[in-house]
Amino acid sequence: MRNLYVCDNCLWNPAQYQDIGASIGFCLRYNSLLKNASHTTCRFFQRKDLPSFVAEDGHQEHAKTFAESHGIVYYSTTVAEQVTPYSHRHMWLTHTFDPYLHEVAMYHQMEKKWIYLETFPASRNPIKSIMYSSFVRRYIAQSGAQHDHYRMMLCLSSDLNETIELQLRDFRIELSSGEFEAVHETYLKDIVLLKLYALQEYGNIVHDDELMWVSDELGGALTSSWREFFASVRQCVPLIQSAIIASATQRKTFFPVSSEQNSQGMMANPVLVS
Repeated sequence: MRNLYVCDNCLWNPAQYQDIGASIGFCLRYNSLLKNASHTTCRFFQRKDLPSFVAEDGHQEHAKTFAESHGIVYYSTTVAEQVTPYSHRHMWLTHTFDPYLHEVAMYHQMEKKWIYLETFPASRNPIKSIMYSSFVRRYIAQSGAQHDHYRMMLCLSSDLNETIELQLRDFRIELSSGEFEAVHETYLKDIVLLKLYALQEYGNIVHDDELMWVSDELGGALTSSWREFFASVRQCVPLIQSAIIASATQRKTFFPVSSEQNSQGMMANPVLVS
């Protein structure tokens, strides 16, 4: 059974999700490459495959287990993994440049991350979709309840309408065509759910139960075919957007006149986080 508490399932590592994504991961927490992401972890680990408020108990237990460890360590031995910063020079000299890894490293260096997030285009690319949901979840969690990111959530909800084109080359491990077909629909569903988890976490932050449990609207679609599942998700998008708008309107943050007059960006009172 796959270990769900290793770096390839962690929000701090945006460009990987289990067996798909960049060939090498990158940890935003430690500013380090993750060359063994299926075997390493740390005490700050945060699961991708569940909303944070659902996984909270597991996170606390994991943090206790690795409380004495320092930095990134191998899960089974707690032996420390070497910290390796991203190097443009090394990537090009060794012909190991990966565009997804590069984009995460560049995001880490950006000061105004909110600009990147709110102009992130809707993408059929599965890896960029995973990156987007991971970035957003980390950003809203670190910003906290004092900053309302409803605009970012509206963009993310709109992105749920985009189909995803998962291909064999998106996997970072070798798969036969038969193995690919066996896991294809599961991964497509997971990538959509990662976006829904961001919306649920936003609901938790702003204390909106409708958004917090929006995945309940899918009902039995979770066990249906990808086509039926995706159709159900698309039907939920107007409900999600209405809930976001109603919630922000109730808090009197929905496109206030002052932000329209004073802000040239997409979000009033942006927060600088890493």
